[in-house]
Amino acid sequence: MLVLIGNASAAAESPIRSIDVAYDGETYVVNAVMYAPVGQAVAWEVLTDFDHVAQWVPNVAESKVLKREETSVTVQQRGLAKVGAVSFPYITERRIELKPPNAISTVQLKGSLRRVESSILLEPDGKGTRIRYRLTIVPSVLARTVMSERFLEHEIDEQFSAIVGEMVRRGAITEAEAEVH
Repeated sequence: MLVLIGNASAAAESPIRSIDVAYDGETYVVNAVMYAPVGQAVAWEVLTDFDHVAQWVPNVAESKVLKREETSVTVQQRGLAKVGAVSFPYITERRIELKPPNAISTVQLKGSLRRVESSILLEPDGKGTRIRYRLTIVPSVLARTVMSERFLEHEIDEQFSAIVGEMVRRGAITEAEAEVH
């Protein structure tokens, strides 16, 4: 998503295991592999909690579901992506296709960037979940002035550190509830 989908310190270390950002002069393509120390069900629950994303992802000021269908959701988000002194305000409306329990794909319907598409694949990994993330962005003229490989790496790290932090928080609640019962 630029997940332009909260507390980044909730995850003690970056969840990123590998990240590759390529740029061909117009399009940025990000491929990242991350790890969340929670089960796939908790990871899915957090990644699809679109109404509450702004509570734990620092660059999202507002996230609201505009439409829910059987296997898709249309979401509008507003926020400010920034690294250092460089920032970019954004608004995006995305159609998100859900393939429970392990695949999410998005396409921007309208927004501040010319094109945004992403996909997430969740896979079991030991006692946790591997998150494979692919993002394709064609920036607008304005966004092109601030966007770079470093900018995108920072944004992905910040967003997914916050997202995995929320996964860990919810996973701990789930474990505590299981111990009570």
